[in-house]
Amino acid sequence: MQKRGLSDDSIISAIVREEGIVALAAPPANRIGGVITWVMPPIALLIGFFIYSQYVRRNRKDQEPLSAVDRAMMDRFRAQIDRELEEPPETGKRNIDTRK
Repeated sequence: MQKRGLSDDSIISAIVREEGIVALAAPPANRIGGVITWVMPPIALLIGFFIYSQYVRRNRKDQEPLSAVDRAMMDRFRAQIDRELEEPPETGKRNIDTRK
């Protein structure tokens, strides 16, 4: 088409006539269809986020109380954590005698 001396705008409009508006990577925003094309994805994301957040809020359950076994295990791990925090950290260096 360029060899025939057509301008860029006429080439674009010819492609759009043949293939439709889908042929454009970015639809024009000057028409209502172009505006809807750019506005609908963010609106759809917001609607989806709203629906998801409402679903999560409705289906949220209260935390179940710990059983005696779980409470004993938590106390054991807390005691272990407290012991490990009180100990001085290991340096990680070992005294290796390389002389033989």
